[in-house]
Amino acid sequence: YNKKTVAENIMNESSSQKGDTNTTTQAPSYIEELLPPSIVTELESGAFRSLCTHLRDRSDEVQNMDLMTISGFCRNCLAKWIVLEARKLSTSLNDSDTDDRSKQQDQIMRVLDGLGYEEAAELVYGENVGAWKKRHQ
Repeated sequence: YNKKTVAENIMNESSSQKGDTNTTTQAPSYIEELLPPSIVTELESGAFRSLCTHLRDRSDEVQNMDLMTISGFCRNCLAKWIVLEARKLSTSLNDSDTDDRSKQQDQIMRVLDGLGYEEAAELVYGENVGAWKKRHQ
């Protein structure tokens, strides 16, 4: 399977979803007005990690279909969103001045470009998706 094709399909799927809103056009929240963007990002990152941990801890009680029915997203959606963000970040890094890029930045871009659904899902599920499904479905 081609990881780049998977990412393109995810991006097309995501942009065609009904009710897809662009948060950059919304007015800044209270937190965004008072805190630097780096701190807001840290808060969001911590909340995401907590959500993933919570979903892992509740795997027996909360199935993906339950999540999808109630909230409109599931663990698989989170994994797909990680792939989308990896592509956006890679594009952003690629658009930066190539003369100023370090070997470490080049490696990060390669990893971001190579990140596929399976790797992202493992981050969300805390293990290989196949193993998770055997234990919880």
